[in-house]
Amino acid sequence: MVTHQFDGLNVNFVQCGAGPNVILLHAGGSSGAQWRQSAPYLENDYHLIVPDLIGFGDTDPWSGPSEPSHDDQARLVASLIAAECNGSVHIVGHSFGGAIAARLALAKPELFRALVLIEPVLTPLLTLAGREDVFAEYNDLATTFIEDGRAGRDEVAWRGFIDYRNGTGTWDGLSEKARTRFLASTQLTVDTFVSNLADPTTLEDVRTIVAPTLILCGEKTTQPDRVVTEILHEELPNSAYQIISKAEHMSPLTHPEPVAEAIMEHLKSYDRLFGPGR
Repeated sequence: MVTHQFDGLNVNFVQCGAGPNVILLHAGGSSGAQWRQSAPYLENDYHLIVPDLIGFGDTDPWSGPSEPSHDDQARLVASLIAAECNGSVHIVGHSFGGAIAARLALAKPELFRALVLIEPVLTPLLTLAGREDVFAEYNDLATTFIEDGRAGRDEVAWRGFIDYRNGTGTWDGLSEKARTRFLASTQLTVDTFVSNLADPTTLEDVRTIVAPTLILCGEKTTQPDRVVTEILHEELPNSAYQIISKAEHMSPLTHPEPVAEAIMEHLKSYDRLFGPGR
């Protein structure tokens, strides 16, 4: 693990493998460590750069007056690419990391070769696409967690969220160590939900993303996550869509091999057409 400096923060990241550069961006409530199971399938062909986003893992917490926005996180990724890469890169983002990747694609399109979005939490797009009914489901989850977290009802907040994502009773089935780890990140997760709800991406923005994009969705994921991927596939001008069989939202953790295979196929198809880059 090495450290990158961004806005006075120590940003930790790991790198492995050899070949064209690929940035892997993790989900909220997680860290770059979520890619450990997928990395072995990719590192023989690609040089992987895997940061902990602001406040996550071993990266310093945000020092600003409010929670970091998706655009703040995207600026971090852009600065890391400028420091560590020579030329454009492939970018893979999952969930929270997928939203960061989309914001970066809008701000810095010249940084991109191919893009992979795995159920990005661009949930405000649901209302813009006329799916207020589906947005209400995610909004209820997010605002309930925010209210419980801010009121000190940490375990209530996490039980509702974990059971929503993984099925009723999942929270109670976790080890004490796992529950303690989640509880320690309550405030960070509150901030993450706030930034997710405030994402400013519009349908018009999505239509301007020209990078060849693969959109991945778990077969058994929640309705808001699935519908967001469907909207993106419809609106992105150069996108492909793939279902990960039997997977839910956390497919890079639960189904690392098929996720990595899908990523690899997409990146290699780009490299065959345009060259492998650096």
